[in-house]
Amino acid sequence: MPFDFTAAMMQATVQVEQTSPTAPIQTGTGILVSDPLPDGAPRVVLLTARHVIERIAAPQLQIGIHVRGADGTWRREWRVEPVADGGRPLWVRHPVYDLAALSVSVAPETAALAIPVSWLGDADSFARANLTAGDAVETLGYPQGLAADARGFAILRVGHLSTYDMAPAADGAFLIDMSVTSGDSGGPVFTSRKVGRRPELEGAQGPQPDEYVAGLVTQQIVPGGQPIGLALAVHALYLRETLRLLDVPAAAAVPQSPAPAPRELSSH
Repeated sequence: MPFDFTAAMMQATVQVEQTSPTAPIQTGTGILVSDPLPDGAPRVVLLTARHVIERIAAPQLQIGIHVRGADGTWRREWRVEPVADGGRPLWVRHPVYDLAALSVSVAPETAALAIPVSWLGDADSFARANLTAGDAVETLGYPQGLAADARGFAILRVGHLSTYDMAPAADGAFLIDMSVTSGDSGGPVFTSRKVGRRPELEGAQGPQPDEYVAGLVTQQIVPGGQPIGLALAVHALYLRETLRLLDVPAAAAVPQSPAPAPRELSSH
């Protein structure tokens, strides 16, 4: 069966929620990434938007992981993960962009679903894939906490790049002509050969050069409080930077610069 990048992304994308039954529901989206420790030991990291974790405002959160049974059917299981230990944060945030990373403890079968770091775009990804304004990209998310079905997979949507220059040096982020809402924050933006019905390559065992994670949804654009069908995504280069902060001692970390508040992507 040909490799399916979209299916692999759906398996690695999870719902993120708070665990308190008494507080208002806060929900978001995240990606599980296989990011080995400096000594080579395996590690799985949840990448999401910074404000998703901040607005949960609890010492733990829960993620809806995907589990495949012996009969081949999928189900969702909720796993509780600590985000603080005695008031000390266990997660890191990018110093500028609305991004966060949290190491999570998952079973080997769940770790196998996490995407490798190499799938994240770098500074030259858009140029190599010749991706530019008007091209289609796919996104995954849980709008208003809604999943695609009872198995808990994220909802897949397609939008078009709306920014002229997608190079990270231009702004660090880019626009997509797609409506997003509460729960979509932290969802991946990616390219795949399904967009445009490009032919699958026979015998392919992994992503092709034009298939990669381009960024992460962080904001809905609402000038004057009016949604206009645009989403902001942070370039994947800064996802890589956020992962690297997990291995930087706290005393040596880059000072946390204030970033603009997210716009209307949390639950109301």
